[in-house]
Amino acid sequence: MMNARTISLLACMLAAWASASCLSSAQLKDESASWDSANLAEGRGLYNAVCTGCHGVNGRAEVAVTKSLFPRARDLTLGVYRFRTTASGTLPLKRDILRTLTLGLPGTAMPSWGEQLSKQQLMSVVIYLQSLAPDFLDEDLQPEEDDILVNPDTLKAPPSTPELLARGREVYKELKCFDCHGDEGRADGPSAKGLKNEDGLRAQLFDFTYGIYKGGNKPTDVYRTFMTGLDGTPMPSYADSVPEERDRWALVYHCLSLNRKRGFWFYLSERPTWNEPTEAE
Repeated sequence: MMNARTISLLACMLAAWASASCLSSAQLKDESASWDSANLAEGRGLYNAVCTGCHGVNGRAEVAVTKSLFPRARDLTLGVYRFRTTASGTLPLKRDILRTLTLGLPGTAMPSWGEQLSKQQLMSVVIYLQSLAPDFLDEDLQPEEDDILVNPDTLKAPPSTPELLARGREVYKELKCFDCHGDEGRADGPSAKGLKNEDGLRAQLFDFTYGIYKGGNKPTDVYRTFMTGLDGTPMPSYADSVPEERDRWALVYHCLSLNRKRGFWFYLSERPTWNEPTEAE
């Protein structure tokens, strides 16, 4: 039997997924918009209008609805962004935050704003979000050229082949991805239950069979996540541990191949990966 929380979560996830799927990369490339025209006051007004319901007026996500969201709304004052093109432990670029605002995070309550707001308006929101986190004001903490691990403008995925998939299975084992994600990618590995995020909450590992990636479902999106890691979580960067480009793409395609088609009722069930995060024991 579904409870009210499951129904609300499903509605949020379907809405975010559907809206994000309608957007194209062209909306990120509107040449008429510029960072020089981004306005802090405009960004503050837009944030107060559409973001405070989940993230709160001060950006700390200290609002009642946060506890019912999966994953919980982020504390924006920490400056920790999971989906970036920069190295683990470094601040994201403006364009990284802009991408998340434009496309949303499929499978979560974070919607896409690319159809509701113009690129110029979203740029203003980015500027305001950065003002909420002190780290963005520290010149010494700004990403340098060497910190940028992925260039989305030039990154091209090779075609998937049986040989690449076979190599991907080997890389998955060599990196011991199964220790957390399980042999079949179901987030049921032997270490899964003992992991926690930096905030002390139990880490909700990704179930590869689910097939909806928060950072995007394209091979280039998954590649970016594998190279940069997910800051604030146990998911590390593999930029150094997987130096060969072929092996990187092999791992990407293997993980994508773990997706399993499921019936509608499966997504209404009380899946372990949907449980509200709790403090790690």
